Amino acid sequence: MNHCENVDHDAVLRARTLLLGSGTINIHEEIDAYRVLAGVSPVVHLPRLARALVKFGTSEPRNPATRLPVLTEAAAAARRMDEAEPKRAALLGEVLEACREELLTLGRNEDARVVSEELARLVPGGEGTPAGRAA
Repeated sequence: MNHCENVDHDAVLRARTLLLGSGTINIHEEIDAYRVLAGVSPVVHLPRLARALVKFGTSEPRNPATRLPVLTEAAAAARRMDEAEPKRAALLGEVLEACREELLTLGRNEDARVVSEELARLVPGGEGTPAGRAA
């Protein structure tokens, strides 16, 4: 499949240069770069995007206005990962657990229950949450 006509090659080059550069970048720049690169190389960059979003979404100070949307984007990125990817389930479980905790904090118990059900389907035996998984 050829995606060349849909790719902003300058944006891809800027994102790669930013990530490979010797300077330090902030989490917002990192996330923006992974968003661009996930469209070009999803196998490589979707897991990195999901991890960066979780890192940002769970960092302090807690910002209720952005935390749930960021974690929801992280879950979407993790869900788009190839199901054959060995670390997909663990990453998706980590992201969904963070989403579930945020939903409970916001008092959205029904939404948290739906996320818990998805977590249960991820884990063999259906324990559901990372705390309930065998090491």
